[in-house]
Amino acid sequence: MSFQPQADLVTARAALRDLVDSVLAKLQSGAAVSAAERQRVDCKEEAGQRGRDGLLLPGQAHNTAAATQLADEVACLANTPGGGALVVGIEDRTGEVLGTSLDMEWLRHRVYQAVDVAPVVEERFIGGVRLLVLLVAVSREPVEDTSGRLRWRVGSHCTPVDRSEWWLHRQGQAGYDSMAASTGLTVEDTAPGALSAARRYLSASDSEGEAGADGPLDLLRRLGAILPDERLTQAGALVFCPADRNHLSMSVLDVEGGDVVSQPPDMSGLSLLEQLVAVEQRLDAVNGTITIRDSFAETAIRRLPPAALREAVVNGLVHRDWMQPDPVTITWVQADSAAQIVSPGGFAGGVTADNVLTQRYARHPALADLFQALRLVEKQGLGVDRMYREMVVRGHRPPTILEEGGPRVRVRLVGGEPVVPVIVLAGRIEPAVRRRDVRVTLIVDTLLREPFVTASRLASVLQRTEVEAAEALEVAAECRVDSVPLIERFKDVWVLSRAAIALLEQGKSSARRVAGLLPYRRPETALDIARAWLSTHDRVSSGDHAALTGLTQAGALRQLERLVAEDHLVRGEGRGRNAHFLPGRRPFVDATVSAARDADGSGANSLR
Repeated sequence: MSFQPQADLVTARAALRDLVDSVLAKLQSGAAVSAAERQRVDCKEEAGQRGRDGLLLPGQAHNTAAATQLADEVACLANTPGGGALVVGIEDRTGEVLGTSLDMEWLRHRVYQAVDVAPVVEERFIGGVRLLVLLVAVSREPVEDTSGRLRWRVGSHCTPVDRSEWWLHRQGQAGYDSMAASTGLTVEDTAPGALSAARRYLSASDSEGEAGADGPLDLLRRLGAILPDERLTQAGALVFCPADRNHLSMSVLDVEGGDVVSQPPDMSGLSLLEQLVAVEQRLDAVNGTITIRDSFAETAIRRLPPAALREAVVNGLVHRDWMQPDPVTITWVQADSAAQIVSPGGFAGGVTADNVLTQRYARHPALADLFQALRLVEKQGLGVDRMYREMVVRGHRPPTILEEGGPRVRVRLVGGEPVVPVIVLAGRIEPAVRRRDVRVTLIVDTLLREPFVTASRLASVLQRTEVEAAEALEVAAECRVDSVPLIERFKDVWVLSRAAIALLEQGKSSARRVAGLLPYRRPETALDIARAWLSTHDRVSSGDHAALTGLTQAGALRQLERLVAEDHLVRGEGRGRNAHFLPGRRPFVDATVSAARDADGSGANSLR
């Protein structure tokens, strides 16, 4: 027996669609809007569709006035018990069918941006005239409209509601999670393959070594997937019962935007857990290994860290909007060893792309807990931290996590050949517990690419306050590499210690160089380093430049004097050890990078 997630909500949504169809049927038969409208169905003419003389203007795919108008109505319906629907393209008073040209995806995203509610948008036609229907689910929290008003629908109108009254009406549903609700399904409805997969996942965890001895019922109890009356929860049925469609869809491309090497297979009939197993097997096949040598040992490492890849895929499942039928899509790009995971539904609970490292929220707590019980994700809210950590300690860039139109969340992971010096450095940080501290990881990652860091700069990287960033720097300063500090102070900034840099620069004379790391070490020009320093200081000295770049004092002075000759800098009044340079007349952005080598012969970056 196949299972559809949140079946109760799907049933309610189907009933709402039937109600919309009955309203449209009445309008088509000539009934007035007042007779056709219900408390949960509201007909609206598209705002901005008429000229000054009242005549209809040509339709627009992107109509900002209409998006604002409809966002306010969506907020009203989201506050209304049971939610509701908007029919766009009907004259409010007469019921005349006017139609609309609004683009569905654009409208959905603009409404979401305005009021943080993403309605389902569907097309309907009456006599060949296109209408749009916006289906709005009830919100778990009060939703203010674009003017900051709190309204809900009473009869056929949106009326103001006091916040205390709103919460009083909702208190019976406080903390309700539809994924924890009971279904009519039992252990007999589960897929044997899903139960076997659960045992394999649990067996991989030392703390769950006895899972294989559990019978099906005991296993489901252990995971919290079944209630005391032996009925599966919504989350349990979703994970363990056969599905009627793909919940995951994976494609393989040769290059970005190139040919499809492998199409997504049809996995309908498999449970969500079985589909996850199938996708992980395909990812395992395409995510090749690279053999690296550290001292006398050889180690095989995946081109993209499997732990980061699993976190991205599973987080896409756990935090997605299950009212949308689209699958979580995974695209693997062979040439780049890159994976892109797109999850239906935008961020929720105050999470944004700018605070995803620090803000914790579960759209479906019961489902998140089930995946945690299966040991497929870190404890609540730490999955993103793990993605960052797994990528950075191998020398890869941190994940890209963005919200896009739809709305949907896109995660991009780019792997490739691991950077051995970075792996070695990360593996020697003491105390060992700090190797798992995402703050320390991101501080090191920043200093691999920038000559110094301040608490102000680090605050945006860590997505924390400046005070918290300063605390993180103190934590990193207490870490050791080969018994010496990992980072150290230089004047009022922090830099990688000489021991850490020496470890990273081992083997620098070999033909193989690593791109993008330590670009500030023995550079061909002082331009970028001087620009960075003068963004936080009013002057730069040859001693500053030498300390940041590893050049000799004489080599640093020659590079700065070259910028004086190019009008990027001017000499200050001091001489000798007090010599310093100030910003010149020529903006740094207009500079032409000099290719001249320094006199000490170390113009190339240490790592490429």
